[in-house]
Amino acid sequence: MTIDLTDKLKQLETIFTDLTTQGMEGKAGSVWPVIIRQYYNSLKAATTYEYEYPNAFFNNLQFQKQFFLHHIEKKSERLLFTKLVIDKHMCGEIDIFLYHFGMYLIYRYFSARRIDEDLREESIGKKRAQFVQSLPSSRFKNTDDFITSIWAYQIEDRDTDIGDYQRNPFMEKVRILFNNEQFAAYTGRLYYGDVTWVEPISGKLDLECRKYSEEKDPMAPNPIPEGWVQGPIILGHEGTSGLCHFVDGVPVHAGSGIQVKWGNGWIPGRYEWSFDGKSKIQVHCNNDVFYISEGHQVRIRER
Repeated sequence: MTIDLTDKLKQLETIFTDLTTQGMEGKAGSVWPVIIRQYYNSLKAATTYEYEYPNAFFNNLQFQKQFFLHHIEKKSERLLFTKLVIDKHMCGEIDIFLYHFGMYLIYRYFSARRIDEDLREESIGKKRAQFVQSLPSSRFKNTDDFITSIWAYQIEDRDTDIGDYQRNPFMEKVRILFNNEQFAAYTGRLYYGDVTWVEPISGKLDLECRKYSEEKDPMAPNPIPEGWVQGPIILGHEGTSGLCHFVDGVPVHAGSGIQVKWGNGWIPGRYEWSFDGKSKIQVHCNNDVFYISEGHQVRIRER
């Protein structure tokens, strides 16, 4: 595949200009989701920084800009873009975030070893090589790890006169579930026993969570049995027959088999109703009868 390198270089410059002047998606300002880690090397008496980004964010931005360089295999051609990105950051035309984004565009599909080889002095020159060595490095995390990291940083961790404690972040409008092992990896708290998912309880001490087993996995889809339809039971009209309940467009008739959503499971029974438009729906289960209202989640057999 033949690529016009001059056109591609101009396209990359335009992307940098647009993001610098117009921000993300043409909005004022830029927002970069990033975790900045600081490390101190006592042997070198120097502080280094690492910027962690969610890979999905850079991937989405790349597709928004429709800019791809994966067809460029020759090192000499690749270095044209590398030098452009470094030079623009050196002269202050782009910030560190755009520098990392530019390098992501160039080296997304290359190994760390290949990147190190390209950034050596003999490849890009002494001045550029020294400048790159002084910059924060970048690392890309999957969405699970990035979001878990951000959540874990909100944990209230205090050392008091009566002991240490950890308190879950206060979250009133968002609920979040973690795989038990994922939660443990970022908090050090592993729930033992039959625990698949954990849901931190807002503001609770000791990282207290609601626990879910595999059988009651709230994230797992609940398959509909073959031959059944599922949905809210809704009152309507069936031709000239008058009032009738429907589930996903299927009419429900007296004596029909029905399954009623209740808690974590389904209660099987038989549908009965007075057809007066006012009474509640009767569900006969063995020798018992209970009542549900219009809008309740049920399953019925398709006809």
